[in-house]
Amino acid sequence: MSKNYKNQPTVLEQIALAILKGLWFLITLPFKKTRFGLKRKRDLSLEDKNYIVSKRLEIEKMLKSDNSAELKHALFEADKLVDYKLKSEGYLADTFADKLRQKEGSLNRALYNEIWSGHKTRNIIAHEHEANVSDQEIISATKKLLRYTEIYD
Repeated sequence: MSKNYKNQPTVLEQIALAILKGLWFLITLPFKKTRFGLKRKRDLSLEDKNYIVSKRLEIEKMLKSDNSAELKHALFEADKLVDYKLKSEGYLADTFADKLRQKEGSLNRALYNEIWSGHKTRNIIAHEHEANVSDQEIISATKKLLRYTEIYD
């Protein structure tokens, strides 16, 4: 029982094939819908739009409160809503900041800066225990974040 090795590729052929497959993967990567966020833009579904509108109404109601804790909660919810919208549009990074950086090229510069500003205020409140942020600053930051969640259809 002798084995026939004539039809099997040599080690050199296997290495060359692996290199070519790797190159093909890298060349076609920008054209694929991937986790790397390279082809990410997609339209929001009706379900996503309805969720965003209902959450916005909830947050806007919280903003009418005189309670600082409720205003802070509104800011956190607005930040989560922006993150939700980015995910729904197909921006699939691990952090809010990474998703927003992916979106940067397709956003108006002023809106991009407002979102960052609102997110920074949220981070100050979340991570600095002695943060001295006024209710007016919290309301302003929340409204900046909510601008991105407006739905126009």
